[in-house]
Amino acid sequence: MTAGPQECGLISKQVIIRATGLEEYDASGSEPGKPFSYCIITDPGDDEREFLLSVKLDNPSALSLEELQNTMKHDQGVSLPTDLGPGYTAQFEGKNGPSTYAYAWTPDTRRLLSVWITPGAPGRDHRADAIEFVRQLKPILLSTPK
Repeated sequence: MTAGPQECGLISKQVIIRATGLEEYDASGSEPGKPFSYCIITDPGDDEREFLLSVKLDNPSALSLEELQNTMKHDQGVSLPTDLGPGYTAQFEGKNGPSTYAYAWTPDTRRLLSVWITPGAPGRDHRADAIEFVRQLKPILLSTPK
């Protein structure tokens, strides 16, 4: 997930290619060597789509536990595997096709990790991809105070 070469100082280029299905993409976000806050992957040939992949750390989180639980219920989310702690994944049909996201947060909900894949590479399990992003990035981004 974080093997080099990387985009935004953290996310492996190979992982981006696997998750999005695109070898040519634009990346914007955190600068290498600085604290990670976000990484947005876009398709340079698609002006209609906002992003293909978004990984974001909100510190502090703008969402309360109640808001996260309400969003999970609204989007018919499924809790993350228990070893990953608090969080969930959800899938829905967006304006540009299927969207999958995962939210993971610290027990005090002060920090929130979000991973959005929209629509994702054909033939992949996007929910599993989002969970794997959380599995790999949570220890780096949510385990220690920032």
